Amino acid sequence: MKFNIYIGYDDQRNNIFKVCEKSILKNSKNNIEIFKIGNSILNKNIWYREKNKDESTDFSISRFLVPFLSNFSDISIFMDDDFLWKCDVSDLMEFYDDSKSVMVCKHNYISKFETKWNSNKQINYARKNWSSLMIFNNKHFDCKNLNVKNVNEKSALWLHQFKWTDDKNIGQIPLNYNYLVGEYEENFNDIKALHFTNGCPIYDDSIKTRHSNEWLEIYESL
Repeated sequence: MKFNIYIGYDDQRNNIFKVCEKSILKNSKNNIEIFKIGNSILNKNIWYREKNKDESTDFSISRFLVPFLSNFSDISIFMDDDFLWKCDVSDLMEFYDDSKSVMVCKHNYISKFETKWNSNKQINYARKNWSSLMIFNNKHFDCKNLNVKNVNEKSALWLHQFKWTDDKNIGQIPLNYNYLVGEYEENFNDIKALHFTNGCPIYDDSIKTRHSNEWLEIYESL
């Protein structure tokens, strides 16, 4: 099944992007193409939204342009840059449902921490981190709502809380494909992808866990 992979990109976090990319390529059994998405690399004709102080990365909002950038066709996977994959990303296609507009890991939690990477304020809201890993069915009618105008002008919550689609059109990916490091219990079974949502181990204020060495091993091999 054909799909594109988009990873959030922020030039302040270039090496974080590289760790994510390398972990994907290391585990992939197929030739895949990876695209960057972030404010600084988007054409100004399609990205004119002013960055809000609460946006901790350059892809906080622009991630929702993935269906548009995919010409509203085929399938696209978006992920935050602070993922580390322990399996083949194509395994996600096992959960793909053509009747849905988007597939996500439906986290239900309140963060244990007041800040995250670079001392950015931690903001809790309904459906937090659902948008950190998304499989877009780009041709679905609801994805047409993610046009240039709406992504630039609608509120962050309208986007991140998936108000652009009907709840019945949001499919589910198992949580072990988006294990929130520092938030979930250490004895969580069969982790497929580590998500360092509170900060990667290179940051002094990041959460140190038993998973830190896995990330650092790839980082030090760049």
